[in-house]
Amino acid sequence: MEAVIGEQELVTGTVNRAESGFYTVAIPEREVLCRLRGKMKDSLYEETDDGQLVRRYADPVAVGDEVRITVLGAEGVVEEILPRRTKLSRLLPKPHDGTPDIEQIIVANIDQVVIVASVEQPRLNLRFIDRVMVLAEFGGVKPVLCINKVDLLRGADREKLSELLTRVYKPLGATWHMVSATEGENVDALRDVLAGQFSVFAGSSGVGKSSILNALDPELDIRTREVSKSSQKGRHTTTYVRIHHLDELDARIADTPGIREVGLWGVPTDTIDYYFLEMRPFLGKCKYSDCWHFDEPRCAIRGAVDAREISRERYESYKRLCQEGPVEDHERRVKRLR
Repeated sequence: MEAVIGEQELVTGTVNRAESGFYTVAIPEREVLCRLRGKMKDSLYEETDDGQLVRRYADPVAVGDEVRITVLGAEGVVEEILPRRTKLSRLLPKPHDGTPDIEQIIVANIDQVVIVASVEQPRLNLRFIDRVMVLAEFGGVKPVLCINKVDLLRGADREKLSELLTRVYKPLGATWHMVSATEGENVDALRDVLAGQFSVFAGSSGVGKSSILNALDPELDIRTREVSKSSQKGRHTTTYVRIHHLDELDARIADTPGIREVGLWGVPTDTIDYYFLEMRPFLGKCKYSDCWHFDEPRCAIRGAVDAREISRERYESYKRLCQEGPVEDHERRVKRLR
């Protein structure tokens, strides 16, 4: 039963696309192009203790949101955002120093995030993968790795990649799939992972997100572009987040523009270790209860790295993320070690 505002009925729908303040909302039997109700735009801001208005979100509405709208002919107005089950957010890239931290909700209410990377063109970037995995864990979303363009590897190189993924990601129980969108290799295995799920594809430009979607369903016919040979960076083909429906799989996939910066949003620096799942069995076993796992004596995490129970690659990713935290966090850590 739908709610009612005045004489107008509120209809519940799902945001399938968001671009430049317009939202395509799927309601029974059709889609409606909507804008935000004026009062909802106020939720973009919050008042600080000194009375200043600071922006909170890049956009209060995200693809995947369940919303209530008023339908006005062919268009509509978003009146309410329903509570989110999960979300994938990042820190909005800052145009310059001094810009306040702003949350960018990439997609909401997803079941899993498929982190798409490539072996070459652009090169495999484990640090990027680890950052997105932290955001996924923080947002309550299952991460799945998809390594594309394995057709560019031969023999021993393919074995080395498999050994690397096993050593780095098996200790945290992660699953991964080595695929080739152009050759169709292991695409069927990826279909099984996507079936019945609402997933988001997240990856840098050029890793082949659109090509994989086309391999999954050629009728999508999503435009693709080549990677720059000089910079090894991709060019954006998807410029906004939108949901694709794969009816044969009963699946929905949110395709995203290429992500170049993955700043952590909402994850306190002193809790980052919790979101590295393979570190959890060792937490609370260090000499210091507030151990940062850098240089402290009798650190259980560094002991696990030395014992190869935690990969050194993941440990270095953890350290890099901690070093990007607020200056006062580092000062507190250094002061304690003196």
